[in-house]
Amino acid sequence: MAKVLIVGGAGYIGAHVAHDLVDAGYEIRIFDDFSNGLERRVANFKDIHRADVLDRKAVFSAMQGVDSVIHLAAKKAVGESVENPLKYYDNNVGGIINVLAAMSAHGVKKIVFSSTAAVYAPNDKDSITEEDSTVPLSPYGVTKLLSEEIIKAVSGAERLSSISLRYFNVVGSGSDELGDNSRDNLVPKVFQALGEGKSPEVYGDDYPTPDGTCIRDYVHVSDLSRAHISALKAIESREVNEIYNVGSGTGYSVHEVISQIEQTIGRSTDARVVSRRAGDSPKLIAGIEKIQKDLGWQPTRSLKEMIDSSWQAWNS
Repeated sequence: MAKVLIVGGAGYIGAHVAHDLVDAGYEIRIFDDFSNGLERRVANFKDIHRADVLDRKAVFSAMQGVDSVIHLAAKKAVGESVENPLKYYDNNVGGIINVLAAMSAHGVKKIVFSSTAAVYAPNDKDSITEEDSTVPLSPYGVTKLLSEEIIKAVSGAERLSSISLRYFNVVGSGSDELGDNSRDNLVPKVFQALGEGKSPEVYGDDYPTPDGTCIRDYVHVSDLSRAHISALKAIESREVNEIYNVGSGTGYSVHEVISQIEQTIGRSTDARVVSRRAGDSPKLIAGIEKIQKDLGWQPTRSLKEMIDSSWQAWNS
């Protein structure tokens, strides 16, 4: 039975991946500092290394005896990265360097990396493909692009098999205990505001989009988790160094997402518009033809399913 090290495995996405990999017959080792990860998400896992990804000794120890790595640990708040870029360079770039160094030392040759649509330059295309220009608007996006380039260089030098998955906006929950607790993602931020009796904030309504709010591609976390399994099987079967978008291929504005939230919860959110947030692109919609063709992956969940499952998990 192949053993997979999931760096960031107690996080929102990482825990979904961990549970789905167990169902697919893999043995799992979780590495997480639990700064954002939750104990309840990995309560059934025994092989857990509690440490910071910047602790190189701990990363080297966790790498022993594994066959492949899925690396998800990163700081990811766009606004915070603009305010404190050094924190992001240190954690995100330093983290992937430690992981790759540990892989090299232990002869581990397979990695799936969590990247982001924030690497892309703004454009007016209906959808963004992997060949489009990468000019990140935020230090967060820069750290992910740098990490991709480091992985590519090391893969070429050390014959690694690697896939980087550029996530678009991840929503939903596969089960109640795995819900999103992020303070930075739109849907839980709306729920958090409502729970505190506040009006959710919309960051700008003067973008060049039909309703003036940013348009994003939303993908259900369970669909994204399946993409990791497809990527893992691909790097196990052959030497590959590829990048894939992972989204639904459909764009929704912030107002449209909030409208769906209002339908799900059965009341108005009284959302209010505030000033733009630094580092945000007007529109990001995934072109997903490449992952569909190469890995046979397809998104399956609607925006309603994403919001409904998010609300159920939040209330649990």
